[in-house]
Amino acid sequence: MTNTTAPRASLTVEETEFYRTNGYVIVRGVLSSEEISELQAVTDEFMERSRSMTESDNVIELDQGHSADSPRIRRIKSPHKHHDAYARSLSNPKILDLVQSLIGPNIRWHHTKLNAKAPEGGRQVEWHTDWGYYPHTNADLLEVGIGLDPITIENGCLHILAGSHLGPVWDHYEGDRFVGAVAPGSFDMDAAVPVELELGDISMHHVRVLHGSAPNLSTNTRRLLLQGYAAADAWPLMAHHQPDDWPPWDERMLRGEPTRDPRLDGSPVRIPLPVQRALGLFDTQAQMAQSHYEGET
Repeated sequence: MTNTTAPRASLTVEETEFYRTNGYVIVRGVLSSEEISELQAVTDEFMERSRSMTESDNVIELDQGHSADSPRIRRIKSPHKHHDAYARSLSNPKILDLVQSLIGPNIRWHHTKLNAKAPEGGRQVEWHTDWGYYPHTNADLLEVGIGLDPITIENGCLHILAGSHLGPVWDHYEGDRFVGAVAPGSFDMDAAVPVELELGDISMHHVRVLHGSAPNLSTNTRRLLLQGYAAADAWPLMAHHQPDDWPPWDERMLRGEPTRDPRLDGSPVRIPLPVQRALGLFDTQAQMAQSHYEGET
């Protein structure tokens, strides 16, 4: 994989309209082979580090079946805080130029994570919206996906229900318990579209679009670096802002100027409470009575 094209200053009109209509867009050949190779090598270092681990810690989340001889990681938490290569990827101007096309010039980072699926059983992600976990005053938030391996249907690529970001808020509860996923049968999974990526491509999906991914049943690893971005005037509805919070809040700005004036756009919201904050996405979704991918493990 070699990217010899010049950096793109923005999305095309057609790409922007596709995103507005469908809630996602794939942009080909954004990152160079050197950029991808560095991220792969750094991720391999985390994999080697995990060999000495017998349980998850606050950086590396282990998958079932993990051992020193056969390391299996399902997530690296906030990777940009643990290696400069991930931090540089988060603030990569080529990516920020494309993000700016969709959420404007004042951009704050929201989070990073690296979701990995080991061969022959790497765990699924149940169907959910990111908005279900972190509603804001407006919905100008998006997720950028960077494949560190070719991302295919066979190894459990993201699937998206196109246009689902334009409708009502999706329910992520079973009874009064927040399980971080919508109920199986509440939508047509056969209508979902796969988001397959070659090395160097990125995907961008809207915070309110419904998405999930099947287990990795192939013999190939699937590693997806996810970088979340928010417009500076999109404020989290569940944060408790204290005086000491201001410096790190403004330090999240990657481009443009911060603001103290939240923008409300009328997006429907359902607050994800009560939440068990000790649980991550996978353990939260494990509380579901039934998986969307029953029989695919």
